[in-house]
Amino acid sequence: MNTKSMNAPAIVAAALTVVGVLLSGCTQPTPEPTPAPATTSSKGVPSPTASAAETIGPPKDSAEAIAAATAATKSYWAVTDQIMNDGGKQPERIDAVSIGQARTYIHESAGEVQKQGISIGGSRSVTVTESYASDATPPGQSVIKNGFVGLTVCNDVTGSKPVNADGTPGDKGSAPRHIRNIEVTYDASAGKWMVSSIIRPGAVIAC
Repeated sequence: MNTKSMNAPAIVAAALTVVGVLLSGCTQPTPEPTPAPATTSSKGVPSPTASAAETIGPPKDSAEAIAAATAATKSYWAVTDQIMNDGGKQPERIDAVSIGQARTYIHESAGEVQKQGISIGGSRSVTVTESYASDATPPGQSVIKNGFVGLTVCNDVTGSKPVNADGTPGDKGSAPRHIRNIEVTYDASAGKWMVSSIIRPGAVIAC
C-alpha cells in the first residue's frame, strides 16, 4: 500500500500513515469470501430511500438493496469524518453502521489519531459509480436474497482538512478523488445494512 506522508517532521511515521489512510480509505484486508455478483447491476444508482439508522426488513429487490446499501455507505463515511473531526474520540459511533473489518479499521485508526494528536477537519463526499446486489447466506441463517451489495465509489476528500499535531496543514495525497470498493451486508439480527469491508484497488485510481 502506498500512502503519502504528511509534511510534519515532528510527527512519527505511523501517525502520518494513519492520516493518509483515513483520507484515501486505503486498506487491503484479507478478504472474506464474497458472494458472486448477481446479474443485476447499475451505473446510475437510485437515490437512497432508507436511512442506515432505522430498522428495516430484508430488501424486496436489488434496487432497494442498492439504495439502502448506498445510504449505509454514506452514513459510514459521514460518521468517520465526525470521529476524525473530534480527534478520534468516541470511535464507537461507527458501530451503528459497520461490522467486521470496516468497523475495526476505524477503531484502530481513531486510536492512533488520538495517540498522535492528529485531526482531520472538513468532510468528504462519496458518489457511487457502479453497484451490484447478490444473495447472502449468513452463518447459520437462511439465504437473504439481495442481502449483499458491492459498490464502487468515488471518494472525494478535497473538502477534508488534515492537520498535524503541531498545527501545520497535512497532505491529502496525490489523488484526492479516487476509487474505492465497498462491501455492504444486510444484518438480519439488527435489521440494518452494515458496511463490512473497505477494499482498495491494487493502485490508486483517480475519478
